[in-house]
Amino acid sequence: MLKKSIKWITLSSVLFLLAGFLASCGYTPAPILPDHIKTMAVNTFKNATIEYGIEEKLTLAVSDEFLRDGRLDIAGQQQADALLTGEITQYVLEPVSYDEQDIIEEYKVYIIVDLVFKDLTTDTVLWEERAMEGSVNYFVSSKAGELVETEDEAQDRLVDDLALDIVRRTIEGW
Repeated sequence: MLKKSIKWITLSSVLFLLAGFLASCGYTPAPILPDHIKTMAVNTFKNATIEYGIEEKLTLAVSDEFLRDGRLDIAGQQQADALLTGEITQYVLEPVSYDEQDIIEEYKVYIIVDLVFKDLTTDTVLWEERAMEGSVNYFVSSKAGELVETEDEAQDRLVDDLALDIVRRTIEGW
């Protein structure tokens, strides 16, 4: 009987330690922002591509994502503690798959953007990223068995995904 109790205590201890170890293995992002940054401005992104209006879509999506996140308030540049600027350097639409008649079934659309996040209080660059990429695939043919989208719908998904990545980069520093 004593042996069973010792085995049970040993097994319980091992399981408890294992559970504690596994619980501590999760990734917890550490904020990279200085404590004094509470508000930020997002300048309209520059657009070095021929894709009309993509800069407005991305700027609006980034601002909306910061509002949704809630850790920083959006303000005008004169009132802000920090400033995010960006330039869309590439917009690419490329075919990914074709059907038996060589008609395009699927496209990939991607955006390359350069970003700078600056502390306006200390006049220092907190981070800078060149050639950050966001991309999505979308189907234009129901033959592929997938949801059919337009390029505009795919663009909307793309800027939303990229905006989330930009906010995470700004707040969490991944």
